[in-house]
Amino acid sequence: MIDEFTNSAGVREEETHSDKPKKSQSITFRLDSHTIDELQREADQNQISLNVLVNQVLKRYSDWDRYENRIGMMPVPKAMLTSLIDKAVDMAKKNGIKEEDIERVRDQIIKQAAEIAFNIIKDAVLFMKKQYNLWVVLAVLQEYMKVSGINSDHRIEGGRKHVFVIQHELGENWSLFTKELLELIFENLAKVRAQVNITAKMTVAEVIL
Repeated sequence: MIDEFTNSAGVREEETHSDKPKKSQSITFRLDSHTIDELQREADQNQISLNVLVNQVLKRYSDWDRYENRIGMMPVPKAMLTSLIDKAVDMAKKNGIKEEDIERVRDQIIKQAAEIAFNIIKDAVLFMKKQYNLWVVLAVLQEYMKVSGINSDHRIEGGRKHVFVIQHELGENWSLFTKELLELIFENLAKVRAQVNITAKMTVAEVIL
């Protein structure tokens, strides 16, 4: 939740509240007029204040953008992500793989991709957070999904049952990939098996922790 208040100088500021109130302080930047106009236009379109927008931009940079080059990541269009596995399956068909074996080939591709992603995540999390455990990994994944425009949610039911929802709208293959990745994360970092259900647009993992 974001509250607006006025400081002693009469400038309106925003303070973000989580479990503990976060400290804030005033700082002045000099920006060119064009940049300010574009930021103001974006803020107006999203029906938020310019101050809130600037805080969001700087927080995204602090939490994620500044690490991208260092951990070897780069922005990738969603359309490319949705087509990679499909293209691999098409290549398998063109190379004479029998139709009844295509699903097995697809499953192998997805499994290998998830294993590669799991190993990459470990290096990235250690570099970004200087620690490596289940909750830090999940937090970094949530940050990644947020900057990628993928909706996610985490809720706790009955005290110990954790439900993780990823609404990606990237197709069945992406759901299968996230299913494999989440299963690897929970099995390796929490020593538990997750119950994962998928649709073409969503992955839902339930696990007792």
